[in-house]
Parts: sequence; C-alpha cells; structure tokens
Amino acid sequence: MNTTTQTEWFGKKLLSMMIIAGVSISGVSFFVLDSGMDNVTSQDTTLCDNGLCYDSHTDSIPVGTYVQQHAEVGTVQVMQKTEDFSSLKLFNKGPKYEVDDFTATIYPAKDSFVREGIRNSNEGSNDILRVMGQGETNNRALIAFNQNDLEAVTQGKSLKSATLKLFVISNDGKWSDSQTINIHALGANWDEGKSMNAPFSSLVGEQTGVTWDCSTQTDCASWNGGVFNPAPTAVTNIDNSVNGQWIEFDVTGDIEAFLSGMENNGWIIMKSNEDQPGRINFAAREAQSNTPQLELTFA
Repeated sequence: MNTTTQTEWFGKKLLSMMIIAGVSISGVSFFVLDSGMDNVTSQDTTLCDNGLCYDSHTDSIPVGTYVQQHAEVGTVQVMQKTEDFSSLKLFNKGPKYEVDDFTATIYPAKDSFVREGIRNSNEGSNDILRVMGQGETNNRALIAFNQNDLEAVTQGKSLKSATLKLFVISNDGKWSDSQTINIHALGANWDEGKSMNAPFSSLVGEQTGVTWDCSTQTDCASWNGGVFNPAPTAVTNIDNSVNGQWIEFDVTGDIEAFLSGMENNGWIIMKSNEDQPGRINFAAREAQSNTPQLELTFA
C-alpha cells in the first residue's frame, strides 16, 4: 500500500516551490538580458567605427575577440578563408556605360578604400566606400573609370561637362561644423583587390589589392595612402544632414586631360582636414543600388 509520510509530503512541496521560483527567476533574467541586448545592438555605430574590429579566430560575435583598429592584419588572419574566397568578387553585372546624343553615363571599373588604422587591409570587394577623418585612422576612397569606355562614349562629340556622382548611404553625424571633402587625380595605377574586411575583420580574400601602404601587391615604395595631385580637382561641403542623397564633383578638367593623353588612374576622395572627426559611407560599385556614376554632357 502506497502511503505518503508527512516528511515526504513536505519535501515534495518544497521541491515544487523551488522549481517554480527557478523558472520565474530565469524568465526575469532572460527578459533583462534580452532588453539589454536590444540596447546594445540598436546603437548607430559599429565596433570598428569605435576603433575595434572583430577577429575572425572565433565564429560568433558574443564570444569573439576584438583587435584594435590601429594595427596591421596578422599573418595568421591573412591566411584565413583565402582558399575558399580568393577568387571572390561581387559586383553588379550591369552595362559599362549608357550613351545618347547629348549625355553619357559611365560606371566604375574599380573602386575601394584604404585604412590608415589597418595599413595592409584591402577593401576591393566591399559594397561601401568610406571617407573618414580620425587622426591616425583616416580612411580614403578610390575610384576609376575605364579609359576605353571614356574614349568610346566621347568619340565624335564635344565634351561640355563631367560630373562624378556618389550616393551617401550613411553619415555618423559627427561633422560638427560644415566640413569639406576633396577629390584628387591619382598619379599612380592601383589594383582594386578582392578582399572585404570592414566593418569587421572577416578577412575575406587575399590582401593583394590596394591598401594604405601599397598600390599593388608589389608596389609599396611610395604609395603611403595614395600618390595624387596635391591640388584638388573639386571640393564639396559635408555636414550632418548629408545622408541618403547624391553628392557631386565637377571633374570636367580631369576628363579633358584624360582624353588628351594624361594617364587615367582615377581619383582619391578624402577629407580636407583629416584631423577632424566625421565618417561618411558611399555606395560602391558592389552595392545593390545607387552605384557611382560618371555623367558626361555634350555640346
């Protein structure tokens, strides 16, 4: 015959109360942690923007390690994932250019950006072009258009104007006063590369394209952030309100020079004063929409 003693009954009651209390505390803890995580992930910044980059030695961000942005990509990191992604290059396979009697639009042949904080990091497959001033972690964007395309669309026509258009996809809101960014004609050739390391150091592809230190895999003698004409081709104002819109640079003089025999290496885009804070991201040619455009008009 099954009987329940007073001691057994008391023990079962105590165990039930402990289980209920444990479930309640777990639920509250989950709610608090979940709410806290929402606050963390809803911030309008990334760790790289604050000087930290994710280290891909681990697979998940919560338990990952981070490296200071003001550093070089390590040899071990460079070797990661290169076997699977060394030939990766993402971009929209649209037309190279569009032309009619009075206008032409040419799409870029290559673009990237270089990072002073990680001097051997290549961003040739990134879908953004970043311009940033932050002392020793400056970022500069590079873009170039195919010379054969340029000659094809202008053949038999009289050039009236040339405008480089870039679409702003994000602005960090730290352009306290209205600042300016410059575009300069590049004085040396450069390789786009196939890598993509920002915002996190995922290190996709080999670091063999343009970096802060090198214009190509083998040419690192005098690049140091870019070899360019010190006189800007054009200047445009940027403030905190410039976001989700096109900005334009008048590059008519450079296009005329390219058509007259000057070597066409494209342009570098950088802040006029790189010691001031402020970061802006443009859509690159790898973006899904609003890719860079060189617009020509004819007389």
